[in-house]
Amino acid sequence: MISIHNSISNKIDHYKFWNDRVIETRLKSQRGYLTILAVYALTEGRDELNEEFYATLEKILDKVNKNGYIMLIGDMNARVRNNRFSNIVGTNGEATLNSNGRKLIDFCTFSNLKIMNTLFKHKEIHKFTWEARGHK
Repeated sequence: MISIHNSISNKIDHYKFWNDRVIETRLKSQRGYLTILAVYALTEGRDELNEEFYATLEKILDKVNKNGYIMLIGDMNARVRNNRFSNIVGTNGEATLNSNGRKLIDFCTFSNLKIMNTLFKHKEIHKFTWEARGHK
């Protein structure tokens, strides 16, 4: 789901429901266009489905108009560690890397995207949105 404030709803150029995991919204701004892909990736441990998800996401990204800015936002169910990696991952993440994180890093490398939340400092409590019981 993408929520758009009433004050900018007139800036919507178009929106598209790609599938149950990806929605696209394109907004007109003073600097050009902003395409937002709201994404909900699969959870960890579903490797075959995750491969299919990223292949589909790649096809969708290929079809998105590249004139302007692109933001891929949402829940990627990924943990990407805090080691700087090719200007894609910054040093402000957590200490863990999972298989979804590896897939996200590979996807961002191939698609020339950055994982922005690792490039800015956060309080520890703000680095996580959910934590399994009994795990740190």
